[in-house]
Amino acid sequence: MDRRYKKRMDRYWERMRTSAIRSFSSLDTSGWFDYWHCHVDWQGKGDKHPENRESSLKLGYEVLNMAEEFKSKVSGPIQSWWFIHEHSYDDAVYLHSPYENDSPSPYDFEGVDWEKNNNETLLNLVDSKRFRIGTMENEHGTTYVVAPNA
Repeated sequence: MDRRYKKRMDRYWERMRTSAIRSFSSLDTSGWFDYWHCHVDWQGKGDKHPENRESSLKLGYEVLNMAEEFKSKVSGPIQSWWFIHEHSYDDAVYLHSPYENDSPSPYDFEGVDWEKNNNETLLNLVDSKRFRIGTMENEHGTTYVVAPNA
């Protein structure tokens, strides 16, 4: 990867990280979360080069850990998970909690096969003692799901 391009991409990922931190710092711990989510690659730069996709996944995992830290500050039941889609601009970390708006809670991960995962990057990145990885097929193609172990 060209040195100038790498510097530009490093700045981009830092902006995306800063945006995620701002998103979490603006959340109200006494509020509710109806599929609230934070995208980690707004411009889809993770799809341009394999190195970019790896950086996008590393940032997504960092944001998932931010979500876990945020959950520790919330008194009520709250879920977190990370969807990784075929296109990186669709990747997002979610927070969800019960609320009287008819959104099913807890989210049930219907269609996720927790036994099927062939993504070596995720297997090497994600702490299997804390999180489980599964896959599902949907309108986005193959989607990987990373969620806290029960």
